[in-house]
Amino acid sequence: MVKILMVHGFGVNAAIFEAQTAPVRALLPSHWEYYFLQGPLECGPAPGIDKIYPGQSYNCWFHLPSLIEIQSVYDFLEEVIEEEGPFDVAWGFSAGATIIGSLLLRYAHETPHLPPPFRAAIFMNSQMPWSATEDLGKDVGPLAIRLQSIPPTEAEADRAIARELEKHKSKEDMLDDAARGAHWEDGGLIAPMMRHAYKNTHAQDLEKGVSHHKYSDYRAHRIFPEVDKVRVTVPTGHILAERDPLRELGEGMMKMCEPSLRLSFKHGFGHEIPPARSTRDLVKIKEVIEKTVMRSELVC
Repeated sequence: MVKILMVHGFGVNAAIFEAQTAPVRALLPSHWEYYFLQGPLECGPAPGIDKIYPGQSYNCWFHLPSLIEIQSVYDFLEEVIEEEGPFDVAWGFSAGATIIGSLLLRYAHETPHLPPPFRAAIFMNSQMPWSATEDLGKDVGPLAIRLQSIPPTEAEADRAIARELEKHKSKEDMLDDAARGAHWEDGGLIAPMMRHAYKNTHAQDLEKGVSHHKYSDYRAHRIFPEVDKVRVTVPTGHILAERDPLRELGEGMMKMCEPSLRLSFKHGFGHEIPPARSTRDLVKIKEVIEKTVMRSELVC
């Protein structure tokens, strides 16, 4: 038996992810077991998801990818692994794939002599990984707190951060401005959900004229493949999408994985799992997943 931890993206829930992956899972071995994990935080729905799955809770793993919140995600995942595991494979979509990759990189960075929490990982429409410690990754907090999309390379991120800092007297001033909802940028697909969560968190303080934000509480470290040399060392399968506006971030995650142990497939859809009618794409995805799991049994 193969036991798989299923980790959904932002603005859906475990039941929705179960439905979204059903066409792919129907092609995989029937003896595989899936554990669908639900994000611990509520947020707004992913774009369009409330039209397909109305009247449900919509969940996420963090509101902002600060060092503090990413550590909370790690604590949550490790508790689930201890109580419900062990898991052979972790399979995530979008932000779910991101936190799986982030956790695997944390183990490779901090405890490379110990076995990782999973023998293999499947990344669907992933974004690039986050860190919970200052010694891994680069601080992109000035972009994260403004809900801007984080560029896929360090050089582009540096330029974007410099432009943002020029607009404010201090980083604390930037926090207050962001909490008021001033000058929101389009942060990609998850910006509306993050904006909703961030404003709700700080609205009461701002109404009272209270500002106790410390920038150090909002530092967010993105791991860049050209800077950080740590790599995921288990077999990985990467499902990318030609029309995904976040595709470059998924390619960045793929670069963080050992080249000799990774497989990939790119379908023609957007930031989504191909529908049941797309038989060819589903078969290709199924092949990547099966081969990745088979590799894990040989190398781990």
